[in-house]
Amino acid sequence: WLRDCIMFVRLGTWIRKEAWPNVKEAGTFGVRWLQLVGLLHCTQEYGIDFSTTVGASMVPVFNASGDVLLFERLTQRIHGWSRGEVIVATSPKDPDARICKRILGLPGDRVMMGEADDAHEVVVPRGHVWLQGDNKAASHDSRHYGPVPVGLLQGKVRAKLWPLNEMGPIRAM
Repeated sequence: WLRDCIMFVRLGTWIRKEAWPNVKEAGTFGVRWLQLVGLLHCTQEYGIDFSTTVGASMVPVFNASGDVLLFERLTQRIHGWSRGEVIVATSPKDPDARICKRILGLPGDRVMMGEADDAHEVVVPRGHVWLQGDNKAASHDSRHYGPVPVGLLQGKVRAKLWPLNEMGPIRAM
């Protein structure tokens, strides 16, 4: 019985002096790691994010593939959207894909759709924008799927980061 008590006391001392500090350090590390993950998530969700280009719809501003773009999600919450801005949006045809286009029409604007003898006017409805690629011949945009709900717009493209020799800010037209 006495041997069991001594062993129990030794175990308690070992836990208090050696094991507990290690458990405490691991817990602190885990909490710091979760804080970092939460900060990164909030930065990506509400601050800045990156996207790559696929397709020739924005040539010559962006290459057909491989460009890395920095876009931000904050200023539209304060200032809204403006004509001429290059944006990243969720594709209206494929919710798993992103598109990069330029805003050509805001709610209430009248835009021409179609070619010369087949052209007709479209009024952009409230809560929507008219998106088009700079390379009209290669762009699948609002001319094909109509006005895009503002809720699909993710952010404003602010800079091209790759390739390095083309790095620089992206300005609205």
